[in-house]
Amino acid sequence: MEITVFIETILVRNVLVGGEPIELTVKVDTGATMLVIPGWAQEQLQFPVIRKQVVRYANEETAERDVVYGVEVTVLERKGVFDAVVEPEKRYGLLGSIVMEELDLIAEPRSQRLYVNPRSPDLPMAEIE
Repeated sequence: MEITVFIETILVRNVLVGGEPIELTVKVDTGATMLVIPGWAQEQLQFPVIRKQVVRYANEETAERDVVYGVEVTVLERKGVFDAVVEPEKRYGLLGSIVMEELDLIAEPRSQRLYVNPRSPDLPMAEIE
């Protein structure tokens, strides 16, 4: 499986309290699973912490991080609400495969862009069986 990594801009908002979304620069990484938000975004939007989780980095190091709930993500006019890992020292976020799968997005390695799945251009499609 080829891993694709590039930079994109998304909108995030605290769905539990409303308000205006903020722009967040994210690293799109098909080898990562979860959504990650930087500490400054957590401070600004105040998502509720729902648990701790051990995360493993590409260099095989591990750390314990907060996981928050209610992160509304908008990308390519598609929206979803997700849990996210908070990385206190990062300046950017990480868009992993869970968000891309749920919103039915494709990471194109050649153009280094996200695209809506052309098989389902109007709504995300979920394969359930």
